Amino acid sequence: MDKYWNIWIDALINIGEAVLILLIGFLITIIITKLFVKGMQKTQVDPSLINFFKRVIRIVCYVIIIISALSQLGISTTGIIASFSAVAAAFALALKDSLSDIASGVVILFTRPFVTDDFIEFDSHKGFVERIDLMHTYIRTYDDTNVVIPNSNITTTKVTNYTKNPEIRVQVQIPIPYETDFDRVKEIVLSVVRRTDNVILDVEKFTPQVRLERYLDSSVEVVSRCWTKFENYWKVYYFLTESIKKELEKNDILIPFNQLDVHIIDKK
Repeated sequence: MDKYWNIWIDALINIGEAVLILLIGFLITIIITKLFVKGMQKTQVDPSLINFFKRVIRIVCYVIIIISALSQLGISTTGIIASFSAVAAAFALALKDSLSDIASGVVILFTRPFVTDDFIEFDSHKGFVERIDLMHTYIRTYDDTNVVIPNSNITTTKVTNYTKNPEIRVQVQIPIPYETDFDRVKEIVLSVVRRTDNVILDVEKFTPQVRLERYLDSSVEVVSRCWTKFENYWKVYYFLTESIKKELEKNDILIPFNQLDVHIIDKK
């Protein structure tokens, strides 16, 4: 009787110690994770990279805690580890097409061609990076459309990051009639650019420009280039587009429309 009683006592003690290991382990995991996040936030690391490391830390800690608890119960962990390895191999084989996305996600998180809140252009999509996960990057466009892009597509295709530099170029194309005096148009457009708020008027580095860009079928295209801070891009762009048109009309310079001359030959 005493023998069975001692077995029960030992089993209860082992179960209690295993539960204690789980509770203390989970508590330590929470503390380690919070300390890690606070430390990483002070270094201004991209939030997506912080989330990635936070998940890794949790998974590693959970595996160690569970194995320790099972060992305390007297369960052999060798077979469990072998079974886990087999399951992991099966998952890797089943998800082999997704492994390239995961590898690309790691590359993006560490090389940082763009980070959360950057404004990027990918294929036909332009928008702000909301989140970078291991398999996908989430972009929010100006019309509040959520675009989910596999990471492997991003690492193999050209991506334009508009917020990599604080300044961005604002370019406006202006078609004018062939007979119009270009020097006069240049003077008018430059005057509009110079009195536009938020335009950077740095003579050495960001000098506003007005150039003759190309010859079209029914007009000559003039291009205006200036620079502003990224956050002011659309404000400056729309103001210039509207103001240049109004100023040209004040000076009797109308933007031409496409024209087609048709010649009828009477063979009678």
